[in-house]
Amino acid sequence: MEAYDIKKYIYNNDKIEYVLSELGMHHIKSHDNGRYYTCGMPTGDNTKSTVVYCDNEYFNVEAHTRDIIDKYGNSDLISLVCFVKNCYFANANKWLCDILGLNYYSDGKEELPESLKWTEMIQKMCSNSNNEEDDDELLKPISENILNYYKPYVNDIFKNEGISYYTQRLFEIGFDPETLRITIPIRDEIGTLVGIKGRLYHKEVANWEQKYIYLERCSKSRILYGLHLTMPFIKEFNKVIVVESEKSVLKLWEYGYPYAVAIGGHKLSKTQVEKLTRLGVDEIILCYDEDAYRYIDKNGEKIKLKEKDFKNNYKKEINKFIPQQKVSVMVDIKGNILDSKESPADNKDKFDILYKDRKNIER
Repeated sequence: MEAYDIKKYIYNNDKIEYVLSELGMHHIKSHDNGRYYTCGMPTGDNTKSTVVYCDNEYFNVEAHTRDIIDKYGNSDLISLVCFVKNCYFANANKWLCDILGLNYYSDGKEELPESLKWTEMIQKMCSNSNNEEDDDELLKPISENILNYYKPYVNDIFKNEGISYYTQRLFEIGFDPETLRITIPIRDEIGTLVGIKGRLYHKEVANWEQKYIYLERCSKSRILYGLHLTMPFIKEFNKVIVVESEKSVLKLWEYGYPYAVAIGGHKLSKTQVEKLTRLGVDEIILCYDEDAYRYIDKNGEKIKLKEKDFKNNYKKEINKFIPQQKVSVMVDIKGNILDSKESPADNKDKFDILYKDRKNIER
């Protein structure tokens, strides 16, 4: 459930006083016929240190004795919950849903009349947007019991690529005897199982074979894979590395870079951009497989881009972030470090070089 939908529910059902009480705010007092509330922080003595405005569903907050403003410049109910609970914004949303009896994995539109649902569908069909990385499909939790269908076996394919058995177990890598695939459980940022990816159990995969498929489908554009495990290290190092594949997160964990997440592709969705920005880190580091950015297909042939055009492809990703957010890229500008089809995470020595020499491409 999006933050906006949660706040809209609170506004429409006049639940703000209840939320503030559950949050542990004290001396909660309404003013100007409920246009705003004053209250004190749970750990503070000032009974009017915090002002919550209720004249619209945004619930802007002024905290006179605390800095709760995030990198988006927001100082609202969600950022207040993040501050008081000392949690990531997704966990704040989940906490609000729990106390309000809402389904965190709902889109908040169950109560819409059928006529409005039909109108919304038509609008989406007529939209000019054709962004493949923006997926409207909701995340849906799946039963933990599904993991019982797979064998909890580690594998030597990952081991020979530098991913230890310990790390494989930590990330719950398994095996599906029915499809002969290595299984990679996909969990969202709060640790809920939302999908399972399968990789063919062959070191070399033929061109006609699908190397990866979803054994349990999930909305990959809404996921930052690995975040439920790497979050403590992201906070500690105050930066996050963004890679394409789930396996790269495991490799970086072995290399001593346990603050990575995967986006499951080579383009960031709006949801992923927001989730990354909401981490509040000093630096976001993009580390993509470069084939999708360095080459273009022309008449069935791969053409290598000029350096300027190559940089412009990365610039499109960087420009998805707000100007206040520092974004750097790990990129082989001259094309003399990575071999053809080699991922930056495939070789630790090369990764170390690219990490040390990461670039700040001008927006």
